[in-house]
Amino acid sequence: MNTTTGIVLQKIDYSETSLIVKVLTADFGLKSFIYQGAKRSKKKGQLVGPLSVLNITYFQRKESDLAKITTVELDLVFKDIPFNPIKCSVVFFINEMLQKTVKEEEANAELFEFVKHVLQVLDAQTNISNLPIKFLIELLKYLGYYPIIEENAQFFDYLNGKLSKNQPNHPNYMSGENINYLLLLFKSPLTDQSLTIPSKNRHQILANLLDYYKVVLDDFKNLKSLEVLEAILH
Repeated sequence: MNTTTGIVLQKIDYSETSLIVKVLTADFGLKSFIYQGAKRSKKKGQLVGPLSVLNITYFQRKESDLAKITTVELDLVFKDIPFNPIKCSVVFFINEMLQKTVKEEEANAELFEFVKHVLQVLDAQTNISNLPIKFLIELLKYLGYYPIIEENAQFFDYLNGKLSKNQPNHPNYMSGENINYLLLLFKSPLTDQSLTIPSKNRHQILANLLDYYKVVLDDFKNLKSLEVLEAILH
């Protein structure tokens, strides 16, 4: 038997009683498991919800890419997220972003610990208005697309991946008053709850960052969870 800790990114119906579970693990990056009997038990099914952080015991044959879960237990018990519809919507947003951006099947303990930390902050904080934007910014570090930030920047140049004081000679950039807010967000820690940004500006910055993701990631498509997130985060 083997053990690992992982964060559930996706579960897919496999049979009447079983699930295929895609997990972001500290040890292997993305890893797929079959969880037999998970649909028979309501308790088992609930354990593998979106972004559940689990300790997983599993068995794997050498010739198979699919590991077989024998037992799971929660590694992290959320106190507020399951009972807070706004935080649940942020979870779905983070989950969809990770599904679309994380493809590596190799160890990335730093990415795992980052996502786990984001979930702990989300669970504990009362003001989470800026958290989805902070998550997008910080995730860029682990994907290798964190932009260069020049002094006195006035433009976010998507094609060249930098916040620059010079206007780019192409249309793929962000400018205007939101740059100042964006710079503050780049400088503030994930746990900062004091930075106040008007709702209209925050929604635009979120859209701008997603535009940057579309430029740097060829297959990045629109998010289904975005409309709900924008509706609830005022």
